[in-house]
Amino acid sequence: MTTALVLFLLSLAIALLAYPPLIRRLRQARIGQLIREEGPAGHQSKAGTPTAGGVLFLLIAVVVYVAADRSPAGGLVLLGLLSGGVVGLLDDLVKIRGGTNLGLRAREKIAVQALTGALLGYLALRWGFQRQALPFDAAPALGAWLIPIGILAFSSGSNAFNLTDGSDGLSAGAGALVFATLALLAGMAHHPAAALMPAVLSGALLGYLVYNRHPARIFMGDTGSLGLGTAMVAAAVAGGFLWYLPILAIVFVAETVSVIVQVAGFKTTGRRLLKMSPLHHHFHLSGWSENRVAVSFWAVTLAAALLTLAIARPPSPA
Repeated sequence: MTTALVLFLLSLAIALLAYPPLIRRLRQARIGQLIREEGPAGHQSKAGTPTAGGVLFLLIAVVVYVAADRSPAGGLVLLGLLSGGVVGLLDDLVKIRGGTNLGLRAREKIAVQALTGALLGYLALRWGFQRQALPFDAAPALGAWLIPIGILAFSSGSNAFNLTDGSDGLSAGAGALVFATLALLAGMAHHPAAALMPAVLSGALLGYLVYNRHPARIFMGDTGSLGLGTAMVAAAVAGGFLWYLPILAIVFVAETVSVIVQVAGFKTTGRRLLKMSPLHHHFHLSGWSENRVAVSFWAVTLAAALLTLAIARPPSPA
């Protein structure tokens, strides 16, 4: 865990130093955020804020992996980050060039995410990450089931992080806590290699949070959110704690469920159950400040992290 701590601090320092010049370059290049008209009225003032800042996560992860990791566990997380990040970068570029908040078509994005999930599931199978610990139970080998499970898990994680990234500091703080916990879980399982990349991404997110807290000076864009969501699932798989992820990432789960419930409720009853989805928008429209929303969601994530650490059992043969 000493190496993981060092890499956490290193990535934190790099992010703190690299984001100011990156913000200036993005602003000069006029790569600014486009705000959807149907969102909260208060968010319109964010238009033009530099976006696609998540590209720095990808760069930090690649450099650190090549210099200090090179393990299959780290490779799975890095591939998840890059595959989701590239899709997100294309999405960001389509939005910026088109001058609209509409990026890649939904079916195109879903198809790519499904293909990515299948590939990552296959690699997890080939690289020996079949055993995933069940809460209060053994860790049965998933075998070929890793591929269809991977399609669902990686796609869901990517979209969940993307949905949560809609309020200053919210996804950055929650994501940093989740990745830090995944690093600790890997250490508990005596799998130090699986702790390295989650530690790196946790540090990078904390450094980014300094500039993303309200009022945000930069956004990660889909480049960051889609990449981090995929990497989050990859880190859970590499550590053998995939089935714990819905507990640990409860905030991301709740954000996703809120959208599903809102859409399903409106289609069946003609009424909206929330003032607006995802869930953080409901609280914005209920009078909560962005700082209050972020801190509250961080607190829930911290509680979920402590619960996960308390009940976690290292993966072992069934």
